[in-house]
Amino acid sequence: MKERRKFEKSYLIVLGIISLFLVVGYSSYALFTVKKENKEAIRIVTGTLTGTLTSEDSAFQENKITVDANTKKDITITLTNNNSIQAKLNFYYLDNISEKVHINYYKDTPNRPPTKEGIVLDQGASESYHLRIYNLTSSNVAVEFRSDGGFSNRELSFPNNGKTIEGIVVEVEAPASNMIPVVYDESKWVKTSYNQENWYDYDKQEWANAVTVTNGTRANYQKASNGTEVKMTDILQMWVWIPRYSYTIKSEDGVHYYGKKEEGRKDDPSLTLPGEIDVKFIDVSTTDNGSAQYKGEEPDGWYTPPGFTFGGTELSGIWVGKFETGYSSGNGTGVGVSSTTAAQSDTEEPNKAIIKPNVYSWRNIRVSTLDLVSRRMTASGNVFGFDQSTYDSHAMKNSEWALISYLTQSKYGKYGNFLYSGANKEVYMNTYNVYMTGCSSGLSSATSVTTCGNTYNVMIDQGGGKGYAGGGASSTGNITGIYDLNGGAWEYTMGILNKRSGYSTALNSGYTGQLSDGTSYQGRSWPDAKYYDLYTSDDPNTACGGNLCKGHALNETAGWYSDSSRMVDVGAPWLLRGGNQTSGILVTGIFSCGLHHGYAYLAYSFRQILSPM
Repeated sequence: MKERRKFEKSYLIVLGIISLFLVVGYSSYALFTVKKENKEAIRIVTGTLTGTLTSEDSAFQENKITVDANTKKDITITLTNNNSIQAKLNFYYLDNISEKVHINYYKDTPNRPPTKEGIVLDQGASESYHLRIYNLTSSNVAVEFRSDGGFSNRELSFPNNGKTIEGIVVEVEAPASNMIPVVYDESKWVKTSYNQENWYDYDKQEWANAVTVTNGTRANYQKASNGTEVKMTDILQMWVWIPRYSYTIKSEDGVHYYGKKEEGRKDDPSLTLPGEIDVKFIDVSTTDNGSAQYKGEEPDGWYTPPGFTFGGTELSGIWVGKFETGYSSGNGTGVGVSSTTAAQSDTEEPNKAIIKPNVYSWRNIRVSTLDLVSRRMTASGNVFGFDQSTYDSHAMKNSEWALISYLTQSKYGKYGNFLYSGANKEVYMNTYNVYMTGCSSGLSSATSVTTCGNTYNVMIDQGGGKGYAGGGASSTGNITGIYDLNGGAWEYTMGILNKRSGYSTALNSGYTGQLSDGTSYQGRSWPDAKYYDLYTSDDPNTACGGNLCKGHALNETAGWYSDSSRMVDVGAPWLLRGGNQTSGILVTGIFSCGLHHGYAYLAYSFRQILSPM
């Protein structure tokens, strides 16, 4: 009897030790067997849970791959659970390299790399990940990958120098057949193809551009070979693609969310000189609903802006007018008008909506008219060649303006362009006093002038590299970006407080709705709800149905670069963006907000959007 009690006591001690090992040993494990017929047969097997990384690329040695300077490299890496039990594994690369080296996974990868939370794999199971590594530095770099393990019910974490794989590689949706993908070859726009690598590279702040051309030249350009010049006189409209993404804004102190401090910056981001907005590209099946804020080393709280949702449909991206909408002197001619006065027209003429540089912005048009012009631009009989079943054209909503501003303030926009530093990271101002598109003062702030200054395509040596003087006025700091976001004309957006019409019977948008004195104006019926952002309060903390307006570039970025920040009210219920050429430094800017009555005014223009159907 004593012998039996002695064994039971020892057995319990062993079990206790093993149980403790299983609880405390985060990535270690202990397996054991007990044979009842032989009290001495207790087998204990211990080990550490790890993931095995392999690749078909022969250059992948000891979990490392070398990427040449200023290149990108594609590689497939397989993560395998070679442990004798089921395990949770993560997958990351060591962050001992430059900020200008980062890794994305392909849109068509069968499985997305696990985050620090890990993925549970059965014994012997594997997952393969297609990755693209970008080395934007001037030196070759060796990137090292790692995988840690744990039990399926245990949390995982990276070591301090571990970094997660980022969002998808950008893949621009193929444009409609009437749209011609183009690139700039330092002297002219030339045709390319949507599947050509030279069309865009968002990691180098090179955004995808496409154009529509006149009826008489469209067929020839569609048949032309890549490299053929697309003449500006033939171009009717120019468009830039904004890919679907999620964002999050960092705080250095946990109180003020002014963005991330980039490598080499001495001072912390501030209201007057904000930092980088973290952006990761995602596919149409992903919608993040985080806080849009974080503090710490790793980006967290990812949020997908509402501008990528259109009438309940999730979009892979949107096409944005490259310039403020201009006014053509004829239907489908591709040329502008002869005077700034002639570009003022409150008329429904969708075929006169041109989008190109060095033309006068279409102004003095009230909101209900510019809405109709924009929505009818793809209607039957349009001169641009659009099929209404391919794209839904409309006037820009405020939430769509926000898509541009956040991406501009990311590493994929002007903020990430090495040619600019400090205050020059802000989009330069268009100060030409006649409201001509694509002009630039060459400064982030300036006063109104009587000349265009630097046109969008003037090439200069700048900051140790070749750049465009006018490129500083774009969302990328180069010619591939979006212009007239700072200065030019104020831009009406389809952002409205409680579907109010305007201020008075004379000063209103043209829609039926309440006026400032409580009376109602009887005018046009409102379009479908997908064509405007409805704000329910004059406080951006509660204006989105009682909630904070995340993703609208209102309170999140209020006052950045000292830009004006005003919210709509009962007297002026329509949101304006960007400022105009007379407003000055304390008003204009990509984060600037204004408000007005919605009526036709000589200093107000608009911008157009194409949403894929």
